[in-house]
Amino acid sequence: VMMAEIFMGIYFNLSFWYKLNDQTWWGAIMSATGVAAMIGINVLLIPKWGYIACAWGGFAGYGIAMLMSWFIGQKKYPVKYDLKTIGLFSALTAVLLTCSHLVSSLGLGSIATMAINTVFLLVYMGGIYWDLRKGRA
Repeated sequence: VMMAEIFMGIYFNLSFWYKLNDQTWWGAIMSATGVAAMIGINVLLIPKWGYIACAWGGFAGYGIAMLMSWFIGQKKYPVKYDLKTIGLFSALTAVLLTCSHLVSSLGLGSIATMAINTVFLLVYMGGIYWDLRKGRA
């Protein structure tokens, strides 16, 4: 569910290209395609998976709309995004989240777990600081 909401936020940010080009009909096409995927997944999977299928439907629907907006937008109104930095921070987030889940599963107790997770947070903040310093140098 959270990734679906993140995809929705990215889709919202990527949607400015068609608004700036006064081609808002693209928004209707992308949203309709995403909704069709969401409804299709819900119809197919709810009988087997129950309400979990709704989460996967949202993930797929918003993901499709986001990807459509990205690829079409890069052709119609190209924007140079810093994909390297975005990818590095996404990978760092995934690694630290995985480490956090592993630490939580060790049964170390809440104080030790919070201390280790605080170190993970400080590592992430250090990455942000390093990136900002690198950009100003």
